Amino acid sequence: MRLTFSLLVLPLIFTGCGDATSDHSEHTQHDHNAAGAVPAGVTDPANPVSVVDGVTVIEMTGNDRMKFNLESFTVPAGSPVRLTFTNVGRMPKAAMGHNVVFLTAEADAAAFATAAAAARDQDYIPADFSQQIVAHTQLLGPGESDTIEFTAPEEPGDYEYLCSFPAHMYAGMRGVMTVESP
Repeated sequence: MRLTFSLLVLPLIFTGCGDATSDHSEHTQHDHNAAGAVPAGVTDPANPVSVVDGVTVIEMTGNDRMKFNLESFTVPAGSPVRLTFTNVGRMPKAAMGHNVVFLTAEADAAAFATAAAAARDQDYIPADFSQQIVAHTQLLGPGESDTIEFTAPEEPGDYEYLCSFPAHMYAGMRGVMTVESP
């Protein structure tokens, strides 16, 4: 009797253990299901940086391991930039929200990150440091995307970008946008 029960019940248990996201393959990068899980197929783009009609187009992602898919990229000075940022993680926004903040060349990233940690009500964008921000996305939860457009600084150099959610920059969510003379 016990063997018969095991042979009948175990296959039913294992049948229910499939990939929970496999039936959501029709979703796009811009939506997520009711449980907040990232839809199947939302992955890092194959070519995250391209130039289309003179605009540098960047497709950046952030994940639950606190990493961006891009650690660096280059843009011409004074040129238009279009960034689409997607949180490809699965953890809730309150625990693992992500954004991208581009800082001016003279900004102190550590000081910015420290001030950002105290700016919870402003989605971790500290008002006192607004003059040190070139551009930033919204703070995003799992499966959410935000597209921003801005003009690259005129001055060639290295401009840091980071996630301003507390401790994410220190965990490795940072990179460099290099601005080169055209």
